[in-house]
Amino acid sequence: MAVEYRNLMEDIVMQNLDVVLEGAGCCTCDYCKSDVAAWTLNNLKPHYVATRQGRLMVKLQSYELQSRADVIAAISEAAVMVKSNPRHGRS
Repeated sequence: MAVEYRNLMEDIVMQNLDVVLEGAGCCTCDYCKSDVAAWTLNNLKPHYVATRQGRLMVKLQSYELQSRADVIAAISEAAVMVKSNPRHGRS
């Protein structure tokens, strides 16, 4: 039996990433997006699930106002960090 698990926080961050980056005036190249996503995920509590029921529970929680605000705040903070020191264009 294969054990399957997933950090659903990755999905939640990726669903909000583009909108927050554009709103923050941050570059949306692949380097910047991946740096912002990585920084954000390292600063948010992971939500690992192994069952369909667990996925539904986390998905419902992600729609709560405070949870959504926490994700958007973390992405915004990461965008500021990456915007001030972008990795693209370095030799």
